[in-house]
Amino acid sequence: MTRRFGVSTHLYQQQRLNRDHLAEIAAHGFETVEVAAIRTHLDFHNPAAVADFLQWLAEARLELHGVHVPAGTTAEEAELALFVARQIPMRVLTLRVARPKEAAKTIDRLAGLAAPLKVAIAVDSNSEGLSPAASLVHFVERFEAPIGVSLDFADAHRHGDLIDAIETVSEHLVSARVPLDNRIDWPSALTTVQKVGYEGPMIFDLGPRGSAKELLQQARKARERMERLLGAGGV
Repeated sequence: MTRRFGVSTHLYQQQRLNRDHLAEIAAHGFETVEVAAIRTHLDFHNPAAVADFLQWLAEARLELHGVHVPAGTTAEEAELALFVARQIPMRVLTLRVARPKEAAKTIDRLAGLAAPLKVAIAVDSNSEGLSPAASLVHFVERFEAPIGVSLDFADAHRHGDLIDAIETVSEHLVSARVPLDNRIDWPSALTTVQKVGYEGPMIFDLGPRGSAKELLQQARKARERMERLLGAGGV
């Protein structure tokens, strides 16, 4: 298969998401997006706003990989973020957990609601109290329903061995967020991604810092380097 690459709309999170944002992502050669579940960014409570988002995705020929729910979001809001999948097919709902014990009940409920929508529930590896990766794996394995891991490569690199983190979470890995960071040993990281069998997209999490156009240009160049490392045409 060809490796797909995407961008998190975290890049625009300080603005109301609009058609031009998605067109800009697509114009830089990306195929998929992860959207930040922030109401001032995308009013996911409003079916009409979600319908507009669906139309913009279609116009840009982008897929929705998933929705990222920030820490501090209520259980009710997390459910509404999941229900975006009633209008737009998506693969993953990622939760950044602030208090793991308190979040467990919400994750259990979301897993039951997500199954008929064919959405995986994942816990962000950048969640508080769930580091190192082995602690995160122990947490997700406590649930009866399969719960995935969304691995933040930048955070894993900062707090230890990225290669070890990829291998540790491999059985649960459903989403991968990557930074623009030349300090990462990308040949080893990408080889490990292939080795563990992760077939999902690599999502660039660029953050709202500076010019979106410049960041997307950098991400496009980073993607090209990754594709060369993965081999002609990706994997």
